[in-house]
Amino acid sequence: MSVFVVGLNGCRLMPTSERKARLLLKQGKAFVEQKVPFTIRLNYKTGSTTQPGYLGIDTGSQHIGVSVVREDGTVLHKEEIGLRDSMSKRKLLEAKASLRRGRRYRKTRYRHPKWRPKTKRVYCEVPDRKGRHWQKKKITFTSKRPKGWLPPSLQSKTDHHIRWIKKLQDLLPEGYRLSIELGRFDPARMKNPEIHGDLYQKGPQYDYENVRAYVLDRDRYTCQICKKKGGKLHVHHILYRSHGATDDPQYIVTVCSDCHSAQNHLPGGILYQWMQEQKRFSRGLRDATFMNILRKRLIRAFPEAVFTYGNVTKVDREKLKLPKSHGNDATAIALVKTGITAVKDKESVICIQQVRRKKRSLHEETPRKGRKEPNRTAARNNKNTKAVTVTKRQNKKKVSMTGCLFDRVELNGKKGWISGFTGRSCYVKDADDQYLSTSPKYKQVSLSKLRILHHCGNWIIGAKKTLGKG
Repeated sequence: MSVFVVGLNGCRLMPTSERKARLLLKQGKAFVEQKVPFTIRLNYKTGSTTQPGYLGIDTGSQHIGVSVVREDGTVLHKEEIGLRDSMSKRKLLEAKASLRRGRRYRKTRYRHPKWRPKTKRVYCEVPDRKGRHWQKKKITFTSKRPKGWLPPSLQSKTDHHIRWIKKLQDLLPEGYRLSIELGRFDPARMKNPEIHGDLYQKGPQYDYENVRAYVLDRDRYTCQICKKKGGKLHVHHILYRSHGATDDPQYIVTVCSDCHSAQNHLPGGILYQWMQEQKRFSRGLRDATFMNILRKRLIRAFPEAVFTYGNVTKVDREKLKLPKSHGNDATAIALVKTGITAVKDKESVICIQQVRRKKRSLHEETPRKGRKEPNRTAARNNKNTKAVTVTKRQNKKKVSMTGCLFDRVELNGKKGWISGFTGRSCYVKDADDQYLSTSPKYKQVSLSKLRILHHCGNWIIGAKKTLGKG
């Protein structure tokens, strides 16, 4: 892993090795500038000689791949950034909706409407003739959304792409060329491959390659039978080519070479069973729609960048003899149109996962009103706990420690993150989303047995999957 370096006067220097950064910090010649991505700042004057290079960005609806490559083909830095998926957000929204619905239908006093349905009350700084600031105005159906408005979920993902690119550009020396992979999908073509027109007359091989790339990306390059990732993968037609199957993506599935056998095609096999059931594989058009939106925003935000597409990236990555991953895709994107045919890649991939900063639940399962015993203390439910403070003895003294959600902790030599609380205890998960505990019977761990390494904000380094309800 390479570490970004900032000079004493704020100039951007070449990334250094992890060992050298550790020595500089130990000797007091540098201090930590920021943790995500990890950057140090020097305490002494030094030269500002830099070498040109390339920055590659592999965009996506769930992951962002980053690769920094020197001009001679040496990979300096690789990252895979995981964004919050839509399903976890949907579960939280559904939980919030159910709590709001419970409040709405609870037996409370009747309150008269403050205005008529066709009007609304608006506060005006200048009062009317009778001295009233609150004035009635007619409701119009004209949208107040500004031009270019996006739903919050799409706007968040788009902003994260742009922010990460700008953050990396601010850390790398001047002269690094920016290359971005864009996605262009045709939703109508995905729904009905038989659509034809002037824009679709590009030959059957061109169309098949686009459908194949879409199916592999939709299935995450994973066999849908044995769930094995990578290796030699086949794009299987569920309705069988011999029965007149078309290239409709919802009837095409990714299968590995071991499962794509003659035995599974015969009666009794899993592929034959799918053919009889006419099984469909579809993730909808949500990701394709987002990639189309992101393409326009990135072109507008970075007009000087070099843009490429997925089919070009796949060919370039195979020429470089790199396995499929978001970091390796970013390496191929960084070297697009450079003529480099070999890379020196000894860098490990840094996994960064996005989590929600804190729980901000406005509606609770134990509300104040509508209960036999009023909740005068407004006690929050355990699931809405942001932090827990406990007192433990250390060197014959009482010391208080506070554990927050998604804090980096250590338990019996193993490191993980706090994923939730229950009373004075918490749940701890490691990088592989497995629970860490002191007893095989219980998942809960007392906070007093943990050693808090550091607090985490919106991004945690090292986690490969989403933790808890992140």
